Amino acid sequence: MLIDYFTGRAVAWTGMISKPHMIAVIGFLCALLVIDLALRGWRLSWSRRAVMGVFATLTIFHVNFLLVPLIWLLSEKIKALYALAGIPSIPTEFWGHAPTWFMVILALFAYDFANYWNHRLLHMRLLWPVHAIHHSDPDVNGLTAYRIHLFEGLVMWVSFTLMLTWLGLPSDAIGISAALLALHNIYVHVNVDWDHGPLRLLVASPRFHRWHHADVPEAYGKNLANFCPLFDVMFGTYYNPGKCEERVGATGVPENDVVKLLLYPLKEWARMLLGGLSSLSRRFAAEAQSQTSEGHLEDAPASASHFNPSRSA
Repeated sequence: MLIDYFTGRAVAWTGMISKPHMIAVIGFLCALLVIDLALRGWRLSWSRRAVMGVFATLTIFHVNFLLVPLIWLLSEKIKALYALAGIPSIPTEFWGHAPTWFMVILALFAYDFANYWNHRLLHMRLLWPVHAIHHSDPDVNGLTAYRIHLFEGLVMWVSFTLMLTWLGLPSDAIGISAALLALHNIYVHVNVDWDHGPLRLLVASPRFHRWHHADVPEAYGKNLANFCPLFDVMFGTYYNPGKCEERVGATGVPENDVVKLLLYPLKEWARMLLGGLSSLSRRFAAEAQSQTSEGHLEDAPASASHFNPSRSA
């Protein structure tokens, strides 16, 4: 059974690589590699840590690909529950007369709006251990876009189901916008100080997103939009003071150890659970001790120290 599963995933991998959008992604990554070499004077001057980071990211990507059917099963359950809820939605036919370019733009901004809020959720304490894997890369580059934990993919799919299904967007608009967002997601992770001038609030730039990865307190939880920084401006999370020369990464999170990264969410959740139980135990013990002390005071005779000689004069 396992052999059949792995064989099926190998066949699926071959099919994935041959799809037009993946060919575009690979071509885009190769173009970025050539640009990076040109900026370095055509010298292979990457650090050993950066090379190890690329291998770690590629390994995580393939582990995710191997296990993604499990996430598909869970996401289908979420879709079924959504359908049972009977939430009204716009029929796809409603968009039938809208031009494709309009639907693609609508899909781009709709998905980025959903991405903004699931990204904001991922930066909260409970889900940060999942998203921390993406921030663990100490040498952010185009491939960092694919350094995500499998659980993060589940969070994103659930949010898309809950926030976007009702729109009834046509499948062709969704497909084109998804391909454009995938390419743009690679682009904003490139290690270059490119800004977009007057368009910087409309389309995210590498400078904008690099501040999101900066490991400094003033940048924590900032620049959460993947595509349109206007959402950050609207909701108070925009931060772009200029060129980012700060360290990137995530303090306390393993950098390029694949096993530790994949287990990190489970480890952190276990630590949170044990910490919460320990806190509750101390709280109950303190309350029990306080009640016992109050009981002793009520049962004790009046103390001589309560006597006031001035009152008997």
